[in-house]
Amino acid sequence: MSTYDPAALECLAAIVEEGGFERAAQRLNVTQSAVSQRLRALEAQVGSVLIVRSRPLRPTSAGQLL
Repeated sequence: MSTYDPAALECLAAIVEEGGFERAAQRLNVTQSAVSQRLRALEAQVGSVLIVRSRPLRPTSAGQLL
């Protein structure tokens, strides 16, 4: 079992709860680019897409498991 970056997991939760990257960035007090980078790194580690990037944003089944 892999250990995931807590900041990346917090980022995933913020994206889902806030409904978007911009609001997640505001909540986490980071840039939107940082949110995207953290999510991409987490998706690479997991080996799966975690967010369906359409309106409204929603987690994939893998994203829900995390």
